[in-house]
Amino acid sequence: MDDQTPPPAAIELIALTKRYAQGSVAVDSIDLKIAANSYCCLLGPSGCGKSTTLRMIAGHENTTSGDILLENRNITSLPAAARGTAMMFQSFALFPHLSALDNVAFSLKMKGVDKVTRHRQAQDLLERVAMGHLAQRKPGELSGGQQQRVALARALITQPRVLLLDEPLSALDPFLRIQMRAELRHWQKELGLTFIHVTHSQEEAMALADTMVVMNHGRIEQVGSPHAVYNRPASEFVARFMGGHNVLDTTSGKVAVRNDHIRLAPAEGAGWPATVSDVEYQGSYVLLGLRLDQAAASDKVSVMLAEADFVQAPYHPGDRVGLTWAPEQAHSFGAA
Repeated sequence: MDDQTPPPAAIELIALTKRYAQGSVAVDSIDLKIAANSYCCLLGPSGCGKSTTLRMIAGHENTTSGDILLENRNITSLPAAARGTAMMFQSFALFPHLSALDNVAFSLKMKGVDKVTRHRQAQDLLERVAMGHLAQRKPGELSGGQQQRVALARALITQPRVLLLDEPLSALDPFLRIQMRAELRHWQKELGLTFIHVTHSQEEAMALADTMVVMNHGRIEQVGSPHAVYNRPASEFVARFMGGHNVLDTTSGKVAVRNDHIRLAPAEGAGWPATVSDVEYQGSYVLLGLRLDQAAASDKVSVMLAEADFVQAPYHPGDRVGLTWAPEQAHSFGAA
């Protein structure tokens, strides 16, 4: 391959569409390229089409139209086992009566691989995910994080080029979820594979992704790095869904302003007049809810203050203030 020629995308979706018999559209002619050896998160509210997209890539859901390419190979009509992908499910779907070793080796057993060979390969993978010493334990004897590593090893034994993850952290408690997302990111880099991860959690996607794909009503609203999506939302939907933004109607149109970029001034000074409606202490910061004086303002505005700043100058419900921000911190939708 020429040095100037970029490598093929790990996954490319071309006008991918899924319609159901009753006429509803789950995925509406989306185009997407996912770079090889990257971590991609499909993100959006329930019913946006993200899980359906993942299942179509996996071969667990038929497409209505469009194409799915894996490293420039059209896999749209191939059975799941022949695609070069593997799926890691939300529940991990481990067999409770089998040891970790036999869970990992199960797919090779179904292919007729002899016991010695499949156990050797399964043990090697368990060692790779730091679970070799627990190979003989059953899922019920493992923690949630350990079960996740077994599920990861089981997916990897098929030697996939792309690993598909369907909300793998949603069943875990918050503390373990943070630990496990760090592990997933580590293993993605360690293994040099492409991960495509479906989640409804903005925080999870921000922490994991090289590329975020924000979906809504079966369409892609925005594709980009977490930094780009958060700081330059392409639409009002993205700004509101990602959180941390206020969408404000100005004389030049709607703009998004991050809640940590808004400054509070005395009510009699310059700025948009508002009234503090609630105060939420969040530890390292305090979140203020405010109502604008504008008659048409139906949504509350939020402002994030550092804890030290709030302690020095506290606010209380009913306080009158003015809101200001730097012009360059107001993002117009569609702007580059």
